[in-house]
Amino acid sequence: MANTAPFGEPPRSGAFRRILVGFDGSNAAHDALRTAIALAADLRGEAHVLLVVRPPAHSETEEEALRAAEAERENLSQGLAQVPTPDQVEVSTEVLYADDPGRAMAAYAAEHGFDIVVVGGHGREQVMHRGIGQSLEGLLRHHPCPVLVV
Repeated sequence: MANTAPFGEPPRSGAFRRILVGFDGSNAAHDALRTAIALAADLRGEAHVLLVVRPPAHSETEEEALRAAEAERENLSQGLAQVPTPDQVEVSTEVLYADDPGRAMAAYAAEHGFDIVVVGGHGREQVMHRGIGQSLEGLLRHHPCPVLVV
């Protein structure tokens, strides 16, 4: 029997095998990545690292936007290189552009069927709102699956 449950509910077995990690290069994001990889190793799962960035505000050409995207991919690669990954853990990555990172991550997680989302408590976006970052608040408001805040 597959480890699936209706949308918005945790897996029936209680195991979180498809783990989405929100990453922005911050110290909190590195902590979240380490935690997600350890969780994936313990549960024989997979970790998918998602870097959600706002589109460049002053890119006038597509070439400038592509350069900005490549810089973000490099940021993600450098961050991943700092975290040891056991051989049994599959880690994949993606860079996504969106104006609302929290909502975009929630939609991405739902669309791709992740069991849990792991994020740092605060990151590059230091704007605070009621004690938590706006992106984190957006994720918590718009995603029905469990969210682990590290």
